[in-house]
Amino acid sequence: MKDKIKEHFNHIKRVLNKGDSLLLKQVKKIAVILEKKILSKKKILVYGNGGSFADCSHFVGELTATYNSINRRSLPFILLGSNLAAVTAWANDFKFEDYIERELSAIAADKDILFLLSTSGGNIKKKQSINLIKLAKYAKKNNIIIISLLGKGGGELKKISNHSIVIESLNTGTIQEMHKIILHSICNYLENIKK
Repeated sequence: MKDKIKEHFNHIKRVLNKGDSLLLKQVKKIAVILEKKILSKKKILVYGNGGSFADCSHFVGELTATYNSINRRSLPFILLGSNLAAVTAWANDFKFEDYIERELSAIAADKDILFLLSTSGGNIKKKQSINLIKLAKYAKKNNIIIISLLGKGGGELKKISNHSIVIESLNTGTIQEMHKIILHSICNYLENIKK
């Protein structure tokens, strides 16, 4: 049991240390893009499936409520897929994989940001995260900028996204933990956003 825990910690350390300087540059670049979009009154629409959805919810909560400073204004981050009545109605009558695209079409405007989390990056042949792939394709066609945090090579979303960070691991838990480090780093950066 102890060895499994130590093994997990060591794997996270290796992944974090492996791309440390590049990862820092990538995270800073994305944080600056988000800051500029916020200052130009654009929305950031956030989504992921499963554990990534939970991480998206946490991220959006930190930015619309408060992270460290109660004096920082609320930021325009919106969690897609949180209206369960709409999600279940659409999934029941049509296809679950199309709902998030429909919701995005109702909310997003030109040059807003779609911020995606996916441990696999989506795979059409394996039918992984088809809803995210459709969502990203819709965003691309409608001039919505796509930022994605990915893993396992990046999948389809790496090809579609304008900006992406791919965690070099095949372990879902490690990828999610690295995504959380990145999300909290972005929160920390945006704490000092101008009024």
